[in-house]
Amino acid sequence: MSEHVDVAVVGAGPGGSTTAYRLARAGARVVLLDRARFPRDKPCGGGLTTRATRLQPIDVSPVVEDAVDRIDLRLRYGRVVRHRVDAPLALMTQRRRLDAHLAGAAAAAGADFRDGVRVRDIAVSPAGATLSLEGGGRLAADVVIGADGANGISARALGLGADRTFGVALEGNAPMTPEREAWHRSRATLEMGTVPGGYAWVFPKGDHINLGVGGWQAEGPRLREHLEVLCRAHGVDPSELSEVRGHRLP
Repeated sequence: MSEHVDVAVVGAGPGGSTTAYRLARAGARVVLLDRARFPRDKPCGGGLTTRATRLQPIDVSPVVEDAVDRIDLRLRYGRVVRHRVDAPLALMTQRRRLDAHLAGAAAAAGADFRDGVRVRDIAVSPAGATLSLEGGGRLAADVVIGADGANGISARALGLGADRTFGVALEGNAPMTPEREAWHRSRATLEMGTVPGGYAWVFPKGDHINLGVGGWQAEGPRLREHLEVLCRAHGVDPSELSEVRGHRLP
């Protein structure tokens, strides 16, 4: 006999963990599943808009590494528009820290957080859904919430997303030198018109800057070249980059 819960949330990113937190606080029996062991990194610029933080019921201040009140918008590494505001436009964090923090809050609210658990299939019936887990386990749920992203099992198992147009992104980190501290601290830079279907960015973090590029999926073979151009435009030798990783985007 399989275990039964009210809601199974697949994917413990910000969306999944926040959903599990809200449901658990409302009294539902919730299992929050993620195939990775936490903490873990995810390819992401790590910027939280102030609108997102207003909607977020969990305080994220423990994992904030910078508050951006300046933004540079530059066209094809040429003409630039600079904007500064009195209050932060965005908060900077890292997914390794943010996701672990949110999942921990969901667990503290009563959700059953299980990391390192891979969902192999999801079968839906009028009575609910059954999740087949790696290793042979099964989990029955009245409701399944798929929050495992573009490459997750939820969309594939439920036959969703076949008509989506996907993008790709590549990012890496460079050390926060004194020179970079003086320029990039509290400043987000968006390079527009540089990658077909997307843009490039430079975001400040605690001890490094995050540089990334993203665009249409067809740009995949050229992303490393785009990233190198971005690095050189900001005085970064591409060999300085660490934790370089790519990801497909919905």
